[in-house]
Amino acid sequence: MKLTKTFFQNKPTLTLAQDLLWKVITYKSPAWVISWIINETEIYIQTDEASHTFWWKITKKNKTMFEEWWHLYVYFTYWMYYCMNIVSEKSGFWSGVLIRSVIPYKWEDLMIKNRNYTKKNLKDLSNGPAKVTMSFGIDKNFDGINLLSKDSNIYLEDIDYKPEKILTSPRIWISKAKEKLWRFYFLK
Repeated sequence: MKLTKTFFQNKPTLTLAQDLLWKVITYKSPAWVISWIINETEIYIQTDEASHTFWWKITKKNKTMFEEWWHLYVYFTYWMYYCMNIVSEKSGFWSGVLIRSVIPYKWEDLMIKNRNYTKKNLKDLSNGPAKVTMSFGIDKNFDGINLLSKDSNIYLEDIDYKPEKILTSPRIWISKAKEKLWRFYFLK
């Protein structure tokens, strides 16, 4: 079942990041459908020094973070990778949930092809934010997509399953506000 506005509304980013675990992101084209199960997230809120909205200044890079819930925020990092967030609060409190890791759900072969992946260990196929976008073929052209639009070819689904135990830890690969326990995941 596709997620609707009610899944997002009146839900703080901290809660949304955990509720997104075991939800499915689906990317549909006329020729194929790729789906993943979200198994790791991190949050970034406007009062957080590690957030792209910390200075409350809209730039060309971060303007999507100033949209409402349910928009994709895709940005370029380390001069070589894209990362994908889901905008997580109403307009006026600029926050996002980084999709850190996913588990292939449908069309794993296409994900392998998109990444030019030759390893035998599929556990490493999409276990990092850049690996997620590469396996899906996501780039800056996806920035600003409304996940709830009826015309969107990317959307979120609920497969009616909740992880037994959600684990938390400090966020990784950041230099500021490293102590916050804002990384959420479950073990497969």
